[in-house]
Amino acid sequence: MLDLDAGGRYCTPSAIAEIRGALETVGLNRTVLVRSSHRGGLHLYIPIPETIKTFDLACIITQCLKAQGFIVEKGHLEVFPNPKTFGVDQFVEYNGHRLPLQPQSGSWLMTDDLEPQGDSLSTFFEQWEWAAQGQDLEMLLLSAPHARESRKQESNRRSLSPQAQEWKDDLDIEIREGWTGFGQTNRLLKSIATRSHVFEGLSGTALIDRIVELAIASPGFQEHCRHQNEIRSKAKHWAKSVEGYYWPIGTRRSQRIPGGENTLRQLDARDRIAQAVAALKGIEFPSIRSFAAAIANAAHSSLQTLYRNTDLWHPEKTSVTLAGQGIESTDGEREGISNAIAEAENPCNQPVLQTSGGDMKCGGPEAGSENSFPPDGGVRGGDFSFPQTPDIKNTAIPIPFEECYAAIQSTVRQLGWPMERLKGFLSGKFGGRSRMAELLDEELFVLLYWLRLENVDGQG
Repeated sequence: MLDLDAGGRYCTPSAIAEIRGALETVGLNRTVLVRSSHRGGLHLYIPIPETIKTFDLACIITQCLKAQGFIVEKGHLEVFPNPKTFGVDQFVEYNGHRLPLQPQSGSWLMTDDLEPQGDSLSTFFEQWEWAAQGQDLEMLLLSAPHARESRKQESNRRSLSPQAQEWKDDLDIEIREGWTGFGQTNRLLKSIATRSHVFEGLSGTALIDRIVELAIASPGFQEHCRHQNEIRSKAKHWAKSVEGYYWPIGTRRSQRIPGGENTLRQLDARDRIAQAVAALKGIEFPSIRSFAAAIANAAHSSLQTLYRNTDLWHPEKTSVTLAGQGIESTDGEREGISNAIAEAENPCNQPVLQTSGGDMKCGGPEAGSENSFPPDGGVRGGDFSFPQTPDIKNTAIPIPFEECYAAIQSTVRQLGWPMERLKGFLSGKFGGRSRMAELLDEELFVLLYWLRLENVDGQG
């Protein structure tokens, strides 16, 4: 029996039709639909003509539904019997459920359109016999070994390493918090996509549906998400990117899409650039070069990244117009754009770390000043400054962007800082922002740099 709770994602005629279609792939061709109580939940009974091992049946039905994109969870869709765990010290029972058509319970036989059909037990038994005769028991039994093996692999995947569990917990916290302001859509969709693909094993259309569902249900979506009318389109982008970079935990590492790890950052950068262009609309600029500089500053982006995405802002390549009509690019600017694009496309010129704001602007002393390098200080001078010197342990950046969160968490644990101290540190370094979710991608690298310096100082 399948339990479809009222208000859940599968308690509709169309969803029931899809579930029935999925069950037919393992030989379960006929079902009996019953309303369970006055609250409106549904029970979909699957009569079996002969006895079959309970655990096999539980695995077959559960894995069949999961393989076709259905999410088995309380409040939406539950399977009876459930694929329970094996009790070592004590016997573990299967989950129990309410018997159908009990007097005054509100339980009724239902049509495919969810219309009441009466509460006669004799009618129920007739439908039961009719359904049992239509099952393909041979196909059902052939599915059992595969279902049990799939269940075993799933159980292995649930045994997360401490690092994987910490990653999952961080994603869950961010998703539960939802939107707290504007400009957070890409980061949240990426977190939802990663959580759903890596830890739930979803892919393709099922992954896209899950991203959209969780995004819409997240706190702050209506108030702060500026992409509500294109949320599914963005979900498709993030689903494709995440599937190209990650794989479901517990499975073998699949072949990554070339450049897949870069696609995540590119989408985020394009979103920031588009928002910056919209924010600067109506402001006059004397030249395209000054317009580009303003966009780069507002988007916390490098000029190289900006010129890789000229289709979003350049007047000659898009419908964007500058206030103060008639501004055209000079020959020098055209040459500068061509050079910037060529430089951006050369991977040897890709910067390891993009700075934002003045946090990492380390200007050297002016020539001839009292602060010039001392004679015994060598060409590097006597003090550490950014870029850090090679002999500082554990401060080497770069690392891949996707590992930055994990590296930050690891460094905080090494420091032994409580949450309040970390919040105070963030607030002091980033203008009052005390949560990692409020930082831009580039600022996360800055945070990791400062934390590692704190760690080095503590060890010294």
